[in-house]
Amino acid sequence: MADTFCVLPWIHIATRPNGDVRLCCTANASGAGEVDEKVIGLVKKDGINLNLRDHTIEEIWNSDQMKQTRLMMLEGKIPDSCKKCFVEEKNGIVSKRQWETEVWSERLDIESIVKNTGDDGSLPLYIPYFDLRLGNMCQLKCVMCSPHDSSSWIKDWKLQYPRYQNPNLKLDQRWDNSYDYTWYQKGSFLETMRDQAANIKELYFAGGEPLLIPEHYKILEFMVDTGNAKNCVLRYNSNGLELPSKLFDLWKNFKSVKFNFSIDSLGEKNEYIRYPSQWKDIADNLVLLDNSPDNITVNIACAVQLLNVLDIVDLVKWKIDQKFKKINLSDSAGMIGLHLVYFPSYLNVRTLPIDLKKLAEDRIISFVDSQKQNQNFNEDPMGRQRWLGLVNYMMQEDWSSKIPMLKEYLEICDQTRNTNYRQVFPELKL
Repeated sequence: MADTFCVLPWIHIATRPNGDVRLCCTANASGAGEVDEKVIGLVKKDGINLNLRDHTIEEIWNSDQMKQTRLMMLEGKIPDSCKKCFVEEKNGIVSKRQWETEVWSERLDIESIVKNTGDDGSLPLYIPYFDLRLGNMCQLKCVMCSPHDSSSWIKDWKLQYPRYQNPNLKLDQRWDNSYDYTWYQKGSFLETMRDQAANIKELYFAGGEPLLIPEHYKILEFMVDTGNAKNCVLRYNSNGLELPSKLFDLWKNFKSVKFNFSIDSLGEKNEYIRYPSQWKDIADNLVLLDNSPDNITVNIACAVQLLNVLDIVDLVKWKIDQKFKKINLSDSAGMIGLHLVYFPSYLNVRTLPIDLKKLAEDRIISFVDSQKQNQNFNEDPMGRQRWLGLVNYMMQEDWSSKIPMLKEYLEICDQTRNTNYRQVFPELKL
């Protein structure tokens, strides 16, 4: 395998909330910067996005772009859509390319799968891994989100967008309201997935908010009904606010459930970022999950950004103080899960002014140094290495020219929501 190899184009299909197919969930999360950040990573034919509303899984699996991507990786080349992973790796951050390839190499015979690649990059229709965003239904409107990923954002977007003055902000916040976010209810998608049930080893659900969406439950039900749930891992990124009893009844049939609970800070700071969530509800549901069946593991997944990087260590210390029985005890070298916010770019950690970057750096380095006796933290790449990689990434480039755009965005959000970012994050002093 070439050094640029990533297992994902050989084993999985990933969607966006509107049904567009992408190479993976981070391929157009951005970070490449050389082309439109909202379309990089999408699988296309003749410039048209391939969408599961209009195209079958079979068409997409061996589309020209999928075939070309596989061949480029085998030739040691880096597709434009995949640059984000290599940027992270350069900064010492374990990328999705790296950890997915390692995990799946332990679960499947990757060498045999790759040997089935045709000279033109085609593959037999064998898909063990689906990464699904079933529409944009969500009850939150997180500050780093948009109508594309949250239906709750639509009303605010209609109020806010006409008020933006900065042309770059208007460009950044544009949204095509003609998208069909019910694509998964149309065509043959669910039927074709059911045909793949015996092959499916992992289902990854993210937002919108997957636990609100009925078709998510239909997929779990057919995996149980066909007898394939016992061989399948479920993975979620969820705001954790909707945990009905029927969910646990279905989960008990699966090999394992990995629940990534999206929490970005403590108390009112998290309530601001993940508006309008209430901290009490989050704390209560963490306790509920901490007492769930043994096949369920829970990870606090933090989206690291300008608004929380100064306080991220406080979230870790709080988590430790709770003495949870199962939260971040599996794959817990980093204490909590960390992933960077790339879009919108003005919320990226590189936008912080240098004095605040240095303050964040000091706090993170102090935390890292406090773990000198923690062998797991120091040896696991998701531990010390990942935290230091975050600092390296933050300090590498100065994006502070984006601060006026950031301030305008937050001020207009505050006017709409009756919030005040200056009071909630007094250290920012922007």
